[in-house]
Amino acid sequence: MTIAATSLGWAQVRKSIIIRDYNNQVIKNAVVSINDQQQKTDNLGRVQFDLKIEDDYTLQIFADNYRSVLQTYSTVDLIMNSFYLEVDNTVLSDIIVETKDEQKNSNRGIIRAVTVDTKSEVLRPTSLNDMMNKTTGVRVRQGGGLGSETSINLNGFQGNAIRFFKDGIPLNYLGQGYNLSNVPLDVLDKVEVYKGIIPVHLASDALGGAVNLVSSNVQANQLRASAEYGSFNTIRSAVRGHYNFNDHLYAGGEVFYNYSDNDYKINNPDTELVKTHSKVRLFHNRYKHFYANAYVGANNLSWTDKIELGLSYYNIDKQLQNSPTSMAVPYGGIQDKQYSVIPTLRYKKQLFNDKLSIDQFLSYNVVKSQAIDTLKGRYNWLGEFTPRGYRGEGDMPMDADIDMTFFTSRTLIGYKINPSHQLWLNNTYNYTKREGKDPYGRVIQDLNQTVIELPTRYKKNVLAVGLTSQWFGTKLETNAIMKLYNYSSRGLNTASNVDLSARDIHEVSDNAFGWALGLKYKLNEQLNLRFSIEDARRLPGYTELFGDYIFIASNFNLKPEQSVNLNLGIEKEVGNFQYSFNSFFRHTKDIVVLVSGNPPLSVYVNKEKANGYGFEGDLSLKVAKHYKFYGNFTWQSIRYGEFKQAADKWLKGNRVPNIPYFFANVGAEAKFDNVISKQDRLTAYANLNFVREFYIQPIDKSMEPDGFLGLFGKSKGDVKNIVPDQTSLTLGTLYELKKDGISVGVEVRNLLNQDLYDYFKIQKAGRSIYLKLNYKLN
Repeated sequence: MTIAATSLGWAQVRKSIIIRDYNNQVIKNAVVSINDQQQKTDNLGRVQFDLKIEDDYTLQIFADNYRSVLQTYSTVDLIMNSFYLEVDNTVLSDIIVETKDEQKNSNRGIIRAVTVDTKSEVLRPTSLNDMMNKTTGVRVRQGGGLGSETSINLNGFQGNAIRFFKDGIPLNYLGQGYNLSNVPLDVLDKVEVYKGIIPVHLASDALGGAVNLVSSNVQANQLRASAEYGSFNTIRSAVRGHYNFNDHLYAGGEVFYNYSDNDYKINNPDTELVKTHSKVRLFHNRYKHFYANAYVGANNLSWTDKIELGLSYYNIDKQLQNSPTSMAVPYGGIQDKQYSVIPTLRYKKQLFNDKLSIDQFLSYNVVKSQAIDTLKGRYNWLGEFTPRGYRGEGDMPMDADIDMTFFTSRTLIGYKINPSHQLWLNNTYNYTKREGKDPYGRVIQDLNQTVIELPTRYKKNVLAVGLTSQWFGTKLETNAIMKLYNYSSRGLNTASNVDLSARDIHEVSDNAFGWALGLKYKLNEQLNLRFSIEDARRLPGYTELFGDYIFIASNFNLKPEQSVNLNLGIEKEVGNFQYSFNSFFRHTKDIVVLVSGNPPLSVYVNKEKANGYGFEGDLSLKVAKHYKFYGNFTWQSIRYGEFKQAADKWLKGNRVPNIPYFFANVGAEAKFDNVISKQDRLTAYANLNFVREFYIQPIDKSMEPDGFLGLFGKSKGDVKNIVPDQTSLTLGTLYELKKDGISVGVEVRNLLNQDLYDYFKIQKAGRSIYLKLNYKLN
């Protein structure tokens, strides 16, 4: 694009500059300073300055999550028309830029978020799960291949103790249509991972942290597309576009598709068949997923800063090979299908000279799903079928049509008391209802209804009030938060009784208070100290209460989790060398865990107490401009506390199962410019991931490995109960033609073809290779 310097008179010219990243995406709200003039880039990434011809110039550029620019020029003609900023994906910038978006408010610097910058790797054939697993203190748990059940471990907390958001909105309203397992990097700007307390704009009942998936925010006219193909007949494709009709009206959308046979080989779980077949191939594990979203909006009008209407649709067709807690029995006919149409509305406005801000989100939709298990017979791990005289591989036949109704309202109000103190209020309300039909469903005898016909309801409200403050300039920053939690639910308990009746209908409700305090102290320009403490509550979720009607029974006897959490961290940046070190402590009561029940069912139950502490470190080093090395590690000890039940007293001091206690990454990347032609780039990268052995059921502390922090030696427990040490090596390369917007990437995962497992010792894929093509039209 040609940028002109237009004469304004004998002594001045008008200079236009566009700011982009190295993916050629414009960067809006970047702060550009030339001598004593300062402006922010508009939606096209552009600024304009009126400059004197004869002056010398000092130009500075700042933008969140990008490295700053400082350059000097002797004449205006030497100032470049375009600047490209390099991603800084270590921690959020400490530069406070006043904007109209609450996500860039100063409280984001007080409560530290580990920013996973998806833009820097969007061209690579890398999954979001794999990318997050390279992040300090984060362990993504996935029970199989593409589309399988996914949870995340942060500082010892996992499952529903970690809450997920999309652009600051709780993610529940999108069902299974949008999650870590199926969202491509192409539609994301970044992922924010909060460990410990979370900021007010993400008000929720998270116990141990939160993950916020931030959508791509390109405001310039653009179309980009990608297609990926890999092992196990895996296909992933994505298209995203945005178009501005004028300065106010815009429209856009995104579409992505995931498909995989997931037919990788595993070690044979059958103790008899393993004598003749040590390896078997998964044969009923296909995953098919489609998601589309379209939006139209307006901004910078007298009555609104932004209003946007969205409409999403998704469809999932998923085969189930085994239960989520065991690979003992294979299934060849059980399926889980769902789809939904999801309208959304978002409105933003600032009033009274930008002192008061309002951000309102609304969504209502019905997720329609099918749970199918009607086969008269069973399969073994060789895929051989044996007929039986009754239906249901899981011993409980089903052919259910289920409607899940979701309503979500999120109201965020901010008020700037003065430049040093900002008050925030966030109220999030969720309503969920489940009902359906199943001709094979269990009957409630005295009601003459099947279980799924009885409506099950869940209501949750979280009100949070927060005050962010800056003291002594910006040397000390604090964030104080108070929360009020409330929920109620009504439904049928299926976890215990075989013969169900109206007496098994439970109605539960609870209220609770929580609080949190976060502090950030700037010791000097390169060194920050952070501390946070909270008394948190986590309400039982609708999945834990309702079950999933396939493998998880309902349990309305669950109590809210409670936890006192402390975090202390230090971070430093010296030139191209950066490091951070963080520690945490947890004291948790009534933790909710998934345990095996009557096979094939599992059920969520409360365990009485657990104590946890740990530490993590992260470092990165850039050598010259094109070489980068990084490493991180996490060690944590999450152990049971006192138990009232005599049968559970032996658990005291033992590790909470299914939680890795040590994992680490080391990696490197190198970039080479002008390899074959001008404006091309070749990137090579490698990552080695290690997970120390852990246990799928509790073992006595005396049976744990000896050695420093349990990092050496072998457990003396039952080998069937141990998930062994795991090492996974990923290698990749990417070639880009920047001028043409074309790139191709190749990645090999688990290059050493090691046996990899996750919680409950569910086996994952061996060596696999993936190829990704990208095209971008500006």
